[in-house]
Amino acid sequence: MPLGSSGYDPFWMIRWPFSGNVNERITAPWFSPSLTVNYAGDARIEDRVVTEVASYGRQLGWLTEIALALANKQDPPPDTVRRLKQAAEAIEAIKREVQPSAIDAARTALDRLERDQPAQYERLLSERQRKRRT
Repeated sequence: MPLGSSGYDPFWMIRWPFSGNVNERITAPWFSPSLTVNYAGDARIEDRVVTEVASYGRQLGWLTEIALALANKQDPPPDTVRRLKQAAEAIEAIKREVQPSAIDAARTALDRLERDQPAQYERLLSERQRKRRT
């Protein structure tokens, strides 16, 4: 049984918040949940952009810095313009790498439609065949 400063601690099993070492780093996922943001884009691309290129806040900061300079009829900061150009190039590279071809995307969508909604899949194929004949 742990001893208190007086030699005996009757409440040795009870610890109040912050009664112990409060310098520990808390890394539990419930404490710092990850946030998935997918406005209109591809989640795979969005995730890679914010983890490999720059966060949305950083990108917005660059754009704001450039826009304010232009609004004040000043030249935009060259370093900021350079960083924004580098980010744009990196984002385009990620898009090319991640983005499936149109045929792959169509094939995936048709496979999913055939599996999940076979009647609609057959109807779509019939419509497409009729359209090709006309």
